[in-house]
Amino acid sequence: MDILEEYIVANDFGMAYVATENGDIQVDTKVNNVADKRRKLVIHFDIRNTVLVSDSVTNVTMEQALNSFLTGVVWGQEPSKGTWVWESYETSLTPPSPGAITYYKHMERILVKTPTDRRNLRLVTGDFTQTIGQAFRPYFCSTLDALRWKHPPSPEHEGMTMAGKDGKPYHYLLKSVYRLIYHLVENNRDFAIVFRTYGLDAPNVITSLAKGLQGDHPDFPIQDLGLKVTFPPGSVFRKSDDSCVFQTVEIENGRETPERSEVTGERAIYNMLSSKEGISGYKDDFIYWQSNDYSHEAAKPLYVDPYDENVHHIFFDDNIRTLEDDSIVNVRLFETKGCEKAKSLSKTDAAKFENVCLVQADLLMAIQDDDYYVKSVEQCEKNYSNFVNRYKSDG
Repeated sequence: MDILEEYIVANDFGMAYVATENGDIQVDTKVNNVADKRRKLVIHFDIRNTVLVSDSVTNVTMEQALNSFLTGVVWGQEPSKGTWVWESYETSLTPPSPGAITYYKHMERILVKTPTDRRNLRLVTGDFTQTIGQAFRPYFCSTLDALRWKHPPSPEHEGMTMAGKDGKPYHYLLKSVYRLIYHLVENNRDFAIVFRTYGLDAPNVITSLAKGLQGDHPDFPIQDLGLKVTFPPGSVFRKSDDSCVFQTVEIENGRETPERSEVTGERAIYNMLSSKEGISGYKDDFIYWQSNDYSHEAAKPLYVDPYDENVHHIFFDDNIRTLEDDSIVNVRLFETKGCEKAKSLSKTDAAKFENVCLVQADLLMAIQDDDYYVKSVEQCEKNYSNFVNRYKSDG
């Protein structure tokens, strides 16, 4: 039978199909598996307010942490110093009007004079929906309910839950993170997960996730995925000359050794991150960011090479705000093929990478929709392919 029209459909499993004369759809064995042509994904995840709500290091309860987060997605105006007027009674990652600021930013201006004041800020905003933010109480209640661990207590689940102030267990890591990883494995994707945080919770996050991916998570009762886990997390140091050092702790016979493996040079760092496997993490250089007045150019570095046909880096962080000076990710672009140095992008140029390589994580959506990260990654892949094609044609 003659084939009148051929077309390729890339479904979740990367199959290729052809349409025949009578309208039947058949697998076309002449076409290489589309999945094999898709780029490797290196997904960088912040931790707090991105993959979890309440960390296991600070003494902040689940309820306090959720309340504090909500202050960062509700907006108002300051008619005069120290005063506050609500602009909207809906949550949003972006301001509803020019000049609007979040209630968190409002309280930050009042309370934070030194870095140590930030812990107090989280505590002060920890009862937000019980005080000035009562109008946002429905968001709080529905989100807290979605975080509830709805399984009988079991020793096998140790490290996967956090106790709330009410004594009830809650998910430590969001189900949407697990869903993304299982989705990538099921679809035979080449990928790596790299946690990038200024905090101290990376060891606990990696330990908990590794345990859950062994089939111990009751919401994902599938056999051990067998992913490589690199532990403990490494460290990132940024120097005054704008160079970076990625340092990894060496492990011998299950024990940490005094030796450190260091990678310097932007191309070498990019290659190292691109070759990551499984799950790993780095503690980024908060002191450097802080000492540079929280400038985006001093923040967590993300290297992008539009000439690399094989790898796509995506960074999720709730504090990515590309049009603000204190955005938490520093996009560094390799402008020519094979070049060793990357250009640190302005906030205007970095904004072009939103939902391409940068995603301001929407914690509320990531809690309410288990497919949130799956959808976000798929959107980034579509946009990145378009970006690469345009970049090369313009170049």
